[in-house]
Amino acid sequence: MERREFLSRAASVAVGAAASSWADRAASEVSRSITLAAVGDCLMTHRFDHENPGLQPLLSILRDADVTFGNFEMTLPDPGMYPAATGGCGDLNNSAEGPIPDELRWAGFNIMGLANNHALDYGIDGMLATARKIAAAGIVTAGTGRNLPEARCPAYYDSRDGRGALIACASTIRAGSPATRGNGEILGRPGLNPLRVHTKYRVKASQLATLQQIQEDLFPGKPRGPIESPSEEGVNFLGNQFFAGGSPNVITTPDSRDLTGILASVRRARRNGDLVLVGIHAHESLGDREIPATFLPEFAHACIDAGAHAFIGHGPHVLRGIEIYKNKPIFYSLGNFIFNAESMRQIPQEIYDTCGISGEDPSDFFDRAMKGFMDDVYWESVIAQATFIHGELSELKLHPIDLQPSLSRAERGMPIRAEATQSRNILDHLTKLSEPFGTKITQERGVGIVR
Repeated sequence: MERREFLSRAASVAVGAAASSWADRAASEVSRSITLAAVGDCLMTHRFDHENPGLQPLLSILRDADVTFGNFEMTLPDPGMYPAATGGCGDLNNSAEGPIPDELRWAGFNIMGLANNHALDYGIDGMLATARKIAAAGIVTAGTGRNLPEARCPAYYDSRDGRGALIACASTIRAGSPATRGNGEILGRPGLNPLRVHTKYRVKASQLATLQQIQEDLFPGKPRGPIESPSEEGVNFLGNQFFAGGSPNVITTPDSRDLTGILASVRRARRNGDLVLVGIHAHESLGDREIPATFLPEFAHACIDAGAHAFIGHGPHVLRGIEIYKNKPIFYSLGNFIFNAESMRQIPQEIYDTCGISGEDPSDFFDRAMKGFMDDVYWESVIAQATFIHGELSELKLHPIDLQPSLSRAERGMPIRAEATQSRNILDHLTKLSEPFGTKITQERGVGIVR
């Protein structure tokens, strides 16, 4: 009898403990959340000022998030690696040395995109060295690889509250930089994950007739081809497609093969991660640098439809508008977070030659090349801080930052918390950029709030 009573009591305790465990788990699931901190481009050549009081509020945001994202737009080549040919004056080979990855990890970054137009500034070896060094600091990377499947696959970071996943790609790319897929006999080529873009130009009928006449005069006997559909005829003029209809515009669309491949990676990430991010490096604009090209909203919506929780654009070095689509945030560009590439120790000689600069002092180059980057919009941005509960956006805060352009070349480009008047101006500007997407931003104590 005593044995039966003991077993009965033990069973009751076990059942009670199990019930309590299930109740605790259920309560945890109800309130489970995962947080994101996201910034734009990081062009970093030297350490943070660890004691700067203006930096401390930003560190709290970056470090407190479960997943902290940025785009690393530098290369970290080893000594003896050769710079790639880049093209015209100003198309620089970005490079850095020293403990840059450790500094980024110290600041709180744990997942970074590497797909951008500077990914192969020091060739394939430099690209692979960059990924290796950043990974060694404990930061997960995505967007480059030894072949296209590797460059396109999701990267995962396991945080305390869930698994973050990142698919990183670029539409602004140099020739020869996209990774390729092998075919069983020939190896795939290392490179970045591309989203190639097709461009067409819509013009007035009279303008199209002028182009047609020019083409016939220059290239007699060359046939005109259909542009959009059999019902719309146009002209391929010097490698560009023009067609008539409506007001003049530049129409860009994502390449269908690249789109299909990237969306497959998004769906894969959604099955294996709790917070799926898609990052894209896209300089392309619709006239004004602050307005995204037409392909970008199409691509962003497709990524959200495929399972992404957030879409993060970067590349033009300025802020662009924010859209909330199906209760998921789309940041068309988060501008710059660190912008001190002009402190690079040295640049390739051919850059001096192409720009017609005598001597070997990079300051001479940056005095010329950086003049176009002295508008305030390049040196002001935000950190996006988002909370997701069960995959749905619960809260979005926007923290204005100042990259201190008035400082010397050796000091400017590092972020601090923007002061009150500057914060209001930054958020007013971002509000105006976001209005076409139906997004309303309110301000509370210098922080933008999207509800």
